[in-house]
Amino acid sequence: MRKIILFFLFIFNVNFIFSQNWQLVWSDDFDGNTLDSSKWKHDFGTGSQFGMWGWGNGELQYYQSQNTFVSNGVATIEVKEEPNGLIDSWNNVSYYSSSKISTKGLFDFRYGKVEARIKTIDGTGFWPAFWMLPSDGSWPCDGEIDIMEQWGNDYLTNNTTGAAHIGSCPYSQSTHFYQSFGAYSSNGSFADDFHKYAIIWKEDTISWYVNDVEMFQITPQSYFSIPQPHQWPFNSNDWYIMINLAITQSGPNSNTVFPNNIQIDYVRVYKDISSTSIENKNVSDVLVISKNLLTYNTFKIANIKILDLNGRILLSEKKSGNISLSNLNQGLYIIEALHVEGYKIHQKIIKY
Repeated sequence: MRKIILFFLFIFNVNFIFSQNWQLVWSDDFDGNTLDSSKWKHDFGTGSQFGMWGWGNGELQYYQSQNTFVSNGVATIEVKEEPNGLIDSWNNVSYYSSSKISTKGLFDFRYGKVEARIKTIDGTGFWPAFWMLPSDGSWPCDGEIDIMEQWGNDYLTNNTTGAAHIGSCPYSQSTHFYQSFGAYSSNGSFADDFHKYAIIWKEDTISWYVNDVEMFQITPQSYFSIPQPHQWPFNSNDWYIMINLAITQSGPNSNTVFPNNIQIDYVRVYKDISSTSIENKNVSDVLVISKNLLTYNTFKIANIKILDLNGRILLSEKKSGNISLSNLNQGLYIIEALHVEGYKIHQKIIKY
């Protein structure tokens, strides 16, 4: 058996230098013929299996995977009438089907630029959304970031919104707060063509963009209730992405057209590399590599990731104390460890 040797390169107080500020770390351009199961998973049903009625909002659709399809570089989520009805775990009947896709359990992150190019939908009752929740979080105390939400109508869907929710757990209407904006199109409907919806998310700041134009920004000072009784949750946890097409509780009307759909050209996540630096910290007491195993001190490290040189996350672990390196190919990698005190430790390794 050939021996695997790991050499360590410790570099301190050196900035990474790249030609641009944003580096792509995750993306899907929907170039295949099916949804990439390594990047996306489906939600199913009405939310009743989680104790929610209509996914917590009284929504009328039943989610199923067959309402998402990929072709010609575009992912389509289709909403349809279901004359025979679809029955959920509470034996409630839904007469509409749609889809919701999510990166939960497959890809999550904190901070960066998150962008999708989407062609939305006209029609009363339709509710498309591009949004994020924290992995292993609770709602609303751990937050919610809505990058794009729209509510269709009989005429032009010419308003797009974004929001950030905070609150206490368990949910109470009196302790639920959010900041939001609405941006109007003066030139037809957002359903007429593809448009870009994005946030730039940094520590203590979230900014919303529509077609590369900044529309709105929030900080902790945007919420009168911070720091008590609610804390700003957007500097904590890693977050995952969702895109769905729902039907509102009030439902469609006689003018609403079925079947109908939204189309997604791409989804991309970028990391801000202009401020990325190697911290001058002592790593020897928290990171130990022996053969194919990386071991770390869980009293000092809250989260650890292994990235390739393009910044793509290959492995991620929280609190287990070790990561197997046996599946890594030969090459150069970056270890990013988040210290419990809040700073990050970066270490390069070469696997032969």
